[in-house]
Amino acid sequence: MNNFKLPVTYSGILADVPYPYVSTFGSGGKLENKIFLYSGGFSLSGFSNGTVWSNGIMSSSRIHDYTIGTVKDNIDSSYYKIYVLNSNGLPFNSSWYDWKHAVDMGADFYDGNNDGIYNPIDLNNNNQWDTNEDKPDIIGDVSAWCVFNDGKPNKDRNFTNVSPQGIEIKQTVFAYSPKTYPELANVIFIRYNIENKGTVSDILDSVYFSAWTDPDIGEDYFKDLIGCDTTINSGYSYKNQSDPLYGENPPTFITTLLQGPISYIPNITYVDNNQNNIFDLGIDTPLDTAKKYSGQLLGKKIFPGAKNQTPTSIIHYMKSHPGQGDPDDEGQLRNYLTGHNQKGERINVCDWNYGDVLNMNCEDVNPYFMYSGNPVTQEGWINTNAVDQRLMVNTGPFTLEKNIPIEIIIAYIVGKGTDALNSIAVAKEIAKDAIGFYNTNFSHIPVGIEDSKAKSIPTKFVLYQNYPNPFNPTTTIKYSIPTVVDANFASTTKLVVYDVLGREVTTLVNKQQKPGNYQVTFNASKLSSGVYYYQLKFGNTVKTKKMILLK
Repeated sequence: MNNFKLPVTYSGILADVPYPYVSTFGSGGKLENKIFLYSGGFSLSGFSNGTVWSNGIMSSSRIHDYTIGTVKDNIDSSYYKIYVLNSNGLPFNSSWYDWKHAVDMGADFYDGNNDGIYNPIDLNNNNQWDTNEDKPDIIGDVSAWCVFNDGKPNKDRNFTNVSPQGIEIKQTVFAYSPKTYPELANVIFIRYNIENKGTVSDILDSVYFSAWTDPDIGEDYFKDLIGCDTTINSGYSYKNQSDPLYGENPPTFITTLLQGPISYIPNITYVDNNQNNIFDLGIDTPLDTAKKYSGQLLGKKIFPGAKNQTPTSIIHYMKSHPGQGDPDDEGQLRNYLTGHNQKGERINVCDWNYGDVLNMNCEDVNPYFMYSGNPVTQEGWINTNAVDQRLMVNTGPFTLEKNIPIEIIIAYIVGKGTDALNSIAVAKEIAKDAIGFYNTNFSHIPVGIEDSKAKSIPTKFVLYQNYPNPFNPTTTIKYSIPTVVDANFASTTKLVVYDVLGREVTTLVNKQQKPGNYQVTFNASKLSSGVYYYQLKFGNTVKTKKMILLK
């Protein structure tokens, strides 16, 4: 498919897939047919009826609490499998009809004739798909969909006192061909649709999710190091030396949180005007807006008054380590999910045996984001204990209400540079492309703002969401002016900020600009908190977006 090889099972295991389920290129996530990922999966923890629970798919930690199929086992077991879709396949092929079984288990589809029923029929009899006809949820050039649930019996679990919670997960793994998007040739996306079916409790609260991985980069997997970069919502594993399998330039493996769980938080994501701790549209005042991106076929949805959680902690633990090793019970796993050590204590950066803080004050380092320093320049908190690592990119808390799914999207990214440390920079650039691609609802790779090469001149008129948002007091606004027939043509570009009543606050840009990528900083230090709008005009084209000043 692309440069990244990732075997999967229909019970949630990524990479660590045994024979005979995988035989073509063997178990493990691989680049150039060389391993860099032993196993991938996830973990969850929350409360139901006041009792803590934790579960997951973490094979190298002997945690495998999910089993194939739906929570309510009323489906023919032969339909519990991986459903593969190919964007280049002929319309109305067998995989389109087979998707009916996936829909019966909760899979999405494009409802072309708006009748609420999935029925992929060539209504126009033209051997082509038309927009009034049904279609599977095709995202990526190739996607693999399956469903599993946390119904494994207590006796078969590592944490035998934790019972099933009625959690059902629909997983989609998808990727793009290098011919379609060469920038994504080393990227695989994983989408988790997580639903509480209400068999134990209508509310599972204070839930945390972790994108869990056990990286094994090359032959010397016991010499892996861990780092994180909060600017790209990512944790990563790397080497600072050569490896017998990869040679002088072993790759860096990154896990990036693209779409976090949606949370409504009173007086943070909305003003709770009626003080009932519930967001009421039309009554409460939104301070933020969450999003759900489903690709060009199914489109996107927005949720005023909510936000997508970003990583709340990024941590590591180590194989068979007595103090920071595999979790022994649900409490220890929850401690890791909330960014603490195995005992539930906040990590003391200034007295931590597995890393050093270089060229800065250790008391200024955020303990919830492990090894956030720069390994290349040797600044900040650096992991110095090279061992067999496990990496957790955590986010939460959020609530799983009965029959209301939460969707989380992550990306697995691998980059290989000229040497071990250069691979970090290469992988991070790929991560930025993946983030940009997600932010366009999986439609295109945004052109880098500072890239002035001719090939980087944009082809679309784009006004990007300001960052950060909410902001205080400054934020950056980026936009792209597209290529026109005459490369020397310049039209007037006008970027104006308005308040919520439509009154002009300030004009940021008002001048002739040629095609290219631009950015401007907006300083709102003299303005009061609230919702503002920024509008971009170029010729006859107008784009408007909302931003939130929160002091």
